[in-house]
Amino acid sequence: MRRLLRRHATALGALLAAVLLLASCSRAPEPMRESREALGTVVAITAYGPDEEAMRASADAAYAAMDAVEAELDAHDPGSEIGRINAAEDPSLVALPLRARAVLDAVRDLEVREWFSPQLWAATDAWAFEEGGRVPAPADLEAALADPRWDFGGAAKGLALHEAATALRADGTVGAALLSSGSTTLAFGEKPDGEPWRIGIEDPRDTQAVIATVEATGDITVSTSGDYQRYFERDGVRYHHILDPATGLPARGLRSLTVVGDIPGLDSDILSTALFVAGPDAAVAYAEEYGLGLVLVDDGGRTRIVPGPEGASWRIAETGS
Repeated sequence: MRRLLRRHATALGALLAAVLLLASCSRAPEPMRESREALGTVVAITAYGPDEEAMRASADAAYAAMDAVEAELDAHDPGSEIGRINAAEDPSLVALPLRARAVLDAVRDLEVREWFSPQLWAATDAWAFEEGGRVPAPADLEAALADPRWDFGGAAKGLALHEAATALRADGTVGAALLSSGSTTLAFGEKPDGEPWRIGIEDPRDTQAVIATVEATGDITVSTSGDYQRYFERDGVRYHHILDPATGLPARGLRSLTVVGDIPGLDSDILSTALFVAGPDAAVAYAEEYGLGLVLVDDGGRTRIVPGPEGASWRIAETGS
C-alpha cells in the first residue's frame, strides 16, 4: 500500500510540475511601461517584446523622435524652427521645414482647409487662453486672422506620436505598443495575450468618466478635440481654443469629437480639430464617406456614434451599451 501511495504521489507531483510549467509557458509576457513629459503633456508608452532592455532603448528613441518634432514645430518655443520663422518680418515668405510642409500637404489631401488652418497663432493669442482669457474686439480679431504667423499645435502631437511609433518599430524589438498623449492615442501590432487594445473616451464634462470605449484588434489611432481642454467662461458663455478659421471665433455645436481609424497620427489629429469645427452633420457625412469612426458629444450633451465601415478592425461601444 505504501509503495502504491508513493507511486501515486510521484505521479501527482509530475502532473503538478507539468501544469505549472505549462502555465508559465502560456502566461503572456508583462509589457514595458514608460511615462515621460513630452509634447506639453505626459506621454505614456506600453510596449511588448522579448527583451525589456532593448525595448527601453527603443522607448528612448521614441521620446527623442517626439522631441525632434517639438524642436521644429513648437510655436511657443522661440528657439524652435517655427518660433524663429514667426519672428521674421513676414513669416509667409520664409521656407517651412519638412514637417511643417507635411502638415500642409495632409490638410490639402484630407480636403479640410475650410475647417483647419495652421495660421491661427495671432487669433489664438488674441483670446489669451493662457492668461485667464479675454474676448477680443471684432476689429482685433479681424487683424489677427490676417497675421501670417504659424501654429501647428493642432497637428504636431499626432505627427510626433506617428514618428515615435516608427522609432519603436524600427529594429523589430517592439512587436506591439500603445502610445498615449491624452488627446491622441496610437496603437500598433497585436497584444501577446490576444486581447484587443482598449481605449476609453472621456466625458467632456467629467473627465474621470468614460462615455465610450474603442476596442481594436490591429493598428488604431484615436484623437479627441473638445471645448474642455483650453477654455474660459464669461457671463455664462464658454470660450474654447478650437477656432473656426473663417471667423476666429470658437466653433459651436459640439462639446467633443473623437476620430477613430487605422490612419496616420497626423491625419487623425488634424481631423479631430477640423471635424469639430465642421459641426455634427458635416463631420458625420465626412466620416461615412471616408470610412472613419466617430464619437460626438453635441452641445446639449447627447452622444452619437458613427461605428465605421462594416468589417473594420475596431468596435466602438457606448458605456452601458
